[in-house]
Formats: sequence, structure tokens, C-alpha cells
Amino acid sequence: MGKIQDITGVILAGGQSRRFGSNKALALLQGKPLIKHVADTVASIFKDYLLVTNTPEQYGFLNMPMIKDRYQGMGPLAGIHAALLQISTSRAFIVACDMPNLSPDLIQYLCSINEQEYDVILPWPNRGQEPLFGVYHKKSVAVIESNLMQKDCQIIRTLEDLQVRRVNEGEIVSITGDLSCFKNINRPVDL
Repeated sequence: MGKIQDITGVILAGGQSRRFGSNKALALLQGKPLIKHVADTVASIFKDYLLVTNTPEQYGFLNMPMIKDRYQGMGPLAGIHAALLQISTSRAFIVACDMPNLSPDLIQYLCSINEQEYDVILPWPNRGQEPLFGVYHKKSVAVIESNLMQKDCQIIRTLEDLQVRRVNEGEIVSITGDLSCFKNINRPVDL
């Protein structure tokens, strides 16, 4: 199967890694930086990809195009916003840099859902949504920007004002077998 042409793969690497104690994106997992696992998967699926980071000097080894947030210090929502303004495709697959077990099959599935009626397509297992593993349409920029301008950077609240396709746990597990693809690394012990 060829690479996805009409959606840009976007990795967010802007977190403070407070719980981790150092930049977790650069922590080694099986001998390579955590973010490299994510970047390799994204680059294998998407023709176009992008890294959103406010410290691009740390990620030169990835050889990826990079941009910074336009709203500094406002978390992942600002990263999603920056990406949607930058991409040339109408949609972006957004993923956090700390999810090394990505499921290419699930990513392909999310990207295959008809976007006409949705602003966002997200995995929504029983335990709650996975906002940093989803497809965002450019038409959601106005709502996101409005929230950022009001200093409201909570993705969950922003989703309330968008048309969201919730991909339920049954759909997810039928593709992945379990929910391990959403495991993220917050502390050194998680590695």
C-alpha cells in the first residue's frame, strides 16, 4: 500500500516532560530515542510529515520539517493549531512524540474515514478520548484559535465545539487487538 498523500503526519514534541525529569522524546527505548520510533512510523505511512517543537535544535537528527507553536506555552492545542496552519493538505494526523507503540493499521483506518461531516476523528475507547492520536481537519482552526486567544488550551473543551467522529473501543480492538497503541511514556519507569 502506498503512502497516504492527502493527510500530513504531524508529531507534537513540545511537552515539558515534568514527570519524566528530562526530555522524554530523547529518552532511549530499545537503543533509539523515543521520538524516533514515532517518527519512523509516521514517515512510513505519510508522504508529508512535520514536527511541531519549540526546540528544533534538539531534533535535527530526525531530518524532518519543523515548525514552532504560534501560541507559546499553551500545550498540545497550540501545536495542533500551528500544524493545521502550516500543512498543505486539508487534514493532519496528529500524534504525541511519546507513543512508541503506534498501530499503522489503526492510523490507516482513522485516515480512511470520510471526513466530510467531521472536524476531528479520534479514538474514543471506554476510558476516554485519545486527542493526541487523531485526524484533525483544517476547518477546526477557527474554533481552536478562538480558544487559544481566550487562553483556554484544553483540548477536551475545544472538542466540545467541533464535530467529532468517535472511533469506539470495539472498532479499535477489532483492528489492534488491544489498547496498547495508546500507551504513552510519562516516567522513566514506563520505558
